[in-house]
Amino acid sequence: MNKKNISVIRTRFAPSPTGELHLGGARTALFNYLLAKKSQGKFILRIEDTDQERSKEEYINNQYNDLLWLGLKPDESPFFESKHGPYQQTKRLDIYQKYAQELLDKKKVYYCFCSKEELAKEKEEYLVKKKANYQYSRKCLQLSPEQIQNFLQTKKPYVLRLKVPQEKDYGFQDLVRGKITFQGKDIEDFVIFRSNGFPLLNFAVVIDDHLMGISHVLRGEEHISNTAKQLVLYKALGWNSPQFGHLSIILNKERQKLSKRDQTTSEFQMIYQLRQKGYLPQAIINYLLFLGWHPGRGITQEIFNLKEAIENFNLKGLHTQGAVFTLEKLNWYNNYYIQQLEEKEFEKQSWKVLQKEYQLAEEKKEWVQKIAFLFRPRLNCFQELINLSRYFFQEPLQIDLDLPLSQLEKLKETKELLTNLEDWKEESVRQALQTVKNLFPLIRRKLTGQKSGPELPKIIYLLGKEKVLKRLKLKS
Repeated sequence: MNKKNISVIRTRFAPSPTGELHLGGARTALFNYLLAKKSQGKFILRIEDTDQERSKEEYINNQYNDLLWLGLKPDESPFFESKHGPYQQTKRLDIYQKYAQELLDKKKVYYCFCSKEELAKEKEEYLVKKKANYQYSRKCLQLSPEQIQNFLQTKKPYVLRLKVPQEKDYGFQDLVRGKITFQGKDIEDFVIFRSNGFPLLNFAVVIDDHLMGISHVLRGEEHISNTAKQLVLYKALGWNSPQFGHLSIILNKERQKLSKRDQTTSEFQMIYQLRQKGYLPQAIINYLLFLGWHPGRGITQEIFNLKEAIENFNLKGLHTQGAVFTLEKLNWYNNYYIQQLEEKEFEKQSWKVLQKEYQLAEEKKEWVQKIAFLFRPRLNCFQELINLSRYFFQEPLQIDLDLPLSQLEKLKETKELLTNLEDWKEESVRQALQTVKNLFPLIRRKLTGQKSGPELPKIIYLLGKEKVLKRLKLKS
């Protein structure tokens, strides 16, 4: 581990462009961003795209745009190059080849010509002997120089394996979990390079982190086993390692690892999904901040903007236990921030959602915005406006109720009151309905198909006279 004082903290977020940015990735990016900005350091975005079959350019753009939308703008990235670039692994292949050759020359890695079939057979035979934790047998380490040269000349496929010193231990002080130690004998000679010119992830990551001056690495706890391999590589290359911290995983309500198969949360795990549903970036950031972190004892504040998050962030507040994702808490945050929006911004967001859903003409804008304000207090996300306000744009399923004669008469009286109302304003409607307040639940059902909702006079006023009278029509 790098023990020297670090003048500038440099952190990185290094996603693979094999999909969209998800909550776990966004949280990792957030914590790395906060750690860097806390000390006026640098936050770097690096794209790990060596998985050529699954990587797509569109995912690079989408993930970058999601980071910008969240307010986590990288200081260096494929979109803002500096002396440490390129920031995309497929554009750094010559760099990896250089260091692979250096390790090969120093006999710290060796050629392995074993085929997949041979390795599978070796593993099967190994397990038959009831030995746990299979490791590669190192048989290619015994090849003579002549055999190696012959295989290379005949273009036999190969990989490069790191020769892991079996007698050494590799330890580090995890920024979240404390001291962690690995024994060399438990780490197999892992592959660092393939004959097609592409490095494996652990090798590329070590080269990139070193050359980009990364001082601190915060990532998910599933990478602890990768850290073991990377520490061996740092030693082999004669470099100091960054400081590592492994974040707790995100769990569902059943305290199992959050999965796309979780029915209640599957539509809320990608940042683009949350954007489409009308969640606000400041709400997502605030929610992710507390998903595995707490500012400290005695602090009960739950609302933090990004600036406050930077000021209060500390590594001691990171949890080792899994953080439980709940949609209810995310909705609580988003509802709070929706209430804080300036009116013009709320109107803009509301119009965007409802205009798209109902294909509304521009002249309907002011009316639609008034409707949206009816539902603002209870709004968890802007997409909810679609169903909440549907009866303003589409006639609800009419419910014919068997009513007592007295209520039928009262309903006819209400319709007559509204028919004769010339001044169709909210206050006028309210005054006209003073004598029939006991019928409000029935009137609401007839007009909206709902049992509850915003104030009835407001609904009646915004529905308009024509729609109201039509929906209050009774069977003859």
